[in-house]
This record gives sequence, structure tokens and C-alpha cells, in this order.
Amino acid sequence: MLIYTVKPGDTIAAISRRYGLPPARIAADNGLRDTSALVPGQNLFINTDSVRYIIPEGQTLFSISQEYGVPLERLLEANPGLDPLNVRRGDTVIIPIVSPTERRQALFNGYAYPSIETSALNCVLPFLTFISPFSYTLTPQAELIPPDDNSLIFSAQRSAVMPLMVVTNIFGEGFSTENLSGILASEELQQRLIGNILAEVTSKRYYGVNMDIEYIAPEDRERYNAFLERLADQLHEQGYIVVTALAPKLSADQQGVLYEAHDYAAQGRIADYVIIMTYEWGYTYVLQADSHH
Repeated sequence: MLIYTVKPGDTIAAISRRYGLPPARIAADNGLRDTSALVPGQNLFINTDSVRYIIPEGQTLFSISQEYGVPLERLLEANPGLDPLNVRRGDTVIIPIVSPTERRQALFNGYAYPSIETSALNCVLPFLTFISPFSYTLTPQAELIPPDDNSLIFSAQRSAVMPLMVVTNIFGEGFSTENLSGILASEELQQRLIGNILAEVTSKRYYGVNMDIEYIAPEDRERYNAFLERLADQLHEQGYIVVTALAPKLSADQQGVLYEAHDYAAQGRIADYVIIMTYEWGYTYVLQADSHH
């Protein structure tokens, strides 16, 4: 199996020809309702271990190995009856996609609203390491307002997926830079927040906390780093992990309130794992309207 990244101009029909899979199977494996709405950069799961490829005019085994990212020696091993010096148009080549020895361990996290449909949740749970119910929000006094996460936690634990408590600095309608600054300026409020997080991960049997703190004032960068360090020290003592969400920066000194206080080096050192929020660059979503009769 492999992950294929959609390129400009790609269609389900073209991708199905490339990998020798029916378009309906690719759509079903990826939960695609509208196969005409592919987005460049979108990842598709291709459930196959090899491809039967008909060589067109002018192509060589070397160019095929480059196109599919398969070492030339692997192509030769998979096609022992093929003369690499006499490849002709119309010849069939078996292209191996991946072998178990080449698979690398990967951890997968999924954010989910408590309102997620059960069918959608059950489709992705088998592939997840962590699930992060979205989200706990903060008050200016560092109290936590919980989501209705009990059902998600139960489903995750039943599927051997580790739930992570998500904490955001959302106040009211959106992320608040000012209210977060008030918490970071007070050691008492910081410690209250850490204590509240510990109480929640313990009582709800979370595996740890996922800190999705955004739009931090640039002048609060070091205060936030210090807070994360205190949080990690206290959670690690109790056996919990700390994950942080980072804005997708192109450089360490990238300007903008979304980026400046997210210190990649410090958070990479402090946290157990980091999540790069590439959805800040763009994402697709589906709005469903309820019908009332």
C-alpha cells in the first residue's frame, strides 16, 4: 500500500489507470463522495502492493523507477524475465510498491469533534494511534470548559486508541491572545491551569494532553516555553505525555502572531511529540444541511 499525493490536473480515472485499481475502490478506500473534487496536495490511500504497468513508447526501466520511486534493482528482481536492455512498447512490468521490511513505524493522531458521525469515527479508528477530542477551552481564570468527550474517549479506548485531552486558548468565539497573556503573566494562574489539566487527564483516563495554543503574543514566547516545561515536568511525573501543536512555519523568524511565539527548537525539546498544523495553509470540509419536513 502507499499514500499518493494528488497533483494539479489529477483525476480519479487517471490515478486508477496508474495503479490498476477501479476508481470506485479508490473512492471507497478514501471515503470520497465527490470524486471530481480532488485537491492538489490531498493524500489518497492506495491499497495495493504492486502495479501492472504497460510500457509506452520511449520509456525505460530507469524512467519507470524514477516515476514510481522504486529502486532499479527492485524492478529487475520483480521482473526476472524482462531484458532491461531490450524493453519495448507494450511490455508489461510489475512495479512493487512496498514490502514489509521497508515499512517504517508511524504514529497517527486525529482531531475529532464530539459530534462526529459514528460511521466516520469507526472508519478511521483502526488506523489511529491517538485521537484528540476538540476541545477544552479556557477562561481568563485558567479554568477549563470541557467538551462532551465521554463517548469519544470510550470509543477510542475500546479500539486500543489513546485519547489525548486537547486544550485551546479559545475564549468565546475564537483564539484570544490577550486572555492567554494574562494567564502566562501569573505563576498562580499557570499552576492552576496545570492542576486542572492533571485533574482532567486523571479522571477521564486520558493518555496525555495536546496543547493547541495559538495566536500567542510574540512577547510571550519565552513565557509559553517556560509554561510548557513546567507542564511537561509535572505530567511526566504522573506518567502522562505532552503533545504540542505548531503553526507551519517556513523559517524560524517568520513574522506574524500565528508564528512568532511557536518556538520549534524549544517545543521539540520539551514535548514528547509535536503536530505541524498544515491545515492552517488550507483544508477542505463538507457542510451538511439537515432537512426538516
